[in-house]
Amino acid sequence: MHNRRGLLRSVLGGGALLLTGLLTVPILGAGGAAPPPAAVAGIPETALRAYQAAGDYCPGLRWELLAGIGSVETGHGTTNGATADPDTGEVTPWIFGPPLDGSPGVRALPIGRWLGWWGLPGPWQQAVGPMQFLPGTFTAWAIDADGDDVANPHDLDDAVMTAANYLCQGANGEIADERAALLRYNRSDAYVTEVLAYADALQSASIPIDGVVCPVAGPVSFIDTWGAPRSGGRQHKGVDMFATYGTPVVAPVAGRAEQSNNSLGGLSFRLWGDDGNFYYGAHLSAFGSTFGQIEAGTIVGYIGVSGNARGTSPHLHFEIHPGRRPGDPPSPANPTPTVAAACSASRLGIGMSGGD
Repeated sequence: MHNRRGLLRSVLGGGALLLTGLLTVPILGAGGAAPPPAAVAGIPETALRAYQAAGDYCPGLRWELLAGIGSVETGHGTTNGATADPDTGEVTPWIFGPPLDGSPGVRALPIGRWLGWWGLPGPWQQAVGPMQFLPGTFTAWAIDADGDDVANPHDLDDAVMTAANYLCQGANGEIADERAALLRYNRSDAYVTEVLAYADALQSASIPIDGVVCPVAGPVSFIDTWGAPRSGGRQHKGVDMFATYGTPVVAPVAGRAEQSNNSLGGLSFRLWGDDGNFYYGAHLSAFGSTFGQIEAGTIVGYIGVSGNARGTSPHLHFEIHPGRRPGDPPSPANPTPTVAAACSASRLGIGMSGGD
């Protein structure tokens, strides 16, 4: 799936440019169309964690933009069968871009003092690692994100955080214009369009997750309100599932369940799924009796109107955060396709709305 991106696509004509910093390669077939769902979903766990960890490096930076760069450059560090070590984050075999040898449309950059730098063989410079940095740029902006005292361009943690640092122009910077920031990374309009299309598709991902149990154990009604405006200037980052007050709410997957209570969500459950995803449900009227490690279908609560849902019809506010693990920042994706598939047998009409 990812070899088509290869970074390693041939460096031939087509308006390819080369920055004094990062490598630019020609984009073959980039038309700005969003990638298919399989490409949006297919982020290895190690890469996903690196993207999410760097996603709040500066105001205006979203982790999906970093994922877009990683996807277009090296298929999230999988070019030519490479994989990332889940413990160290290092991608092997090491990934190198084409030699910058003065071929048509490509600037000639002799290796010079960078001979041997993280495996560069010469006689020409090459972009290095999963985020494809030229040696001078990586050295200027490098961050040792995993704290091992080495800033390694082949390490996803270091490379992604360094990319964030470069896009933001330092930790005190900000991104007000994503296209302009990406053009600093690569001066190709086609490249920027492809990265933005991937990032936008990922942010509004509508990918059903297999094996999920309907979280409402009874007749339920819902519509897709992902991104709808909510009080306090918020956007809706879940699906409101309307049901009779007191209808059981169950764990959608097996995992470790926790109770939560706050003014916004009221009585809520948090579920760290064994499938690697995080699930959240709010506005319960009461908790179930079993928490900790539980199986899918275990009752965790009952439909209610707690928190800021008072005054609305009884419902469950339900969220899915793909790939999120304890300590990771939020990563909500549209859960409506997942619950539509999981709740098809018990779903009533689609006319109820107006939750929170």
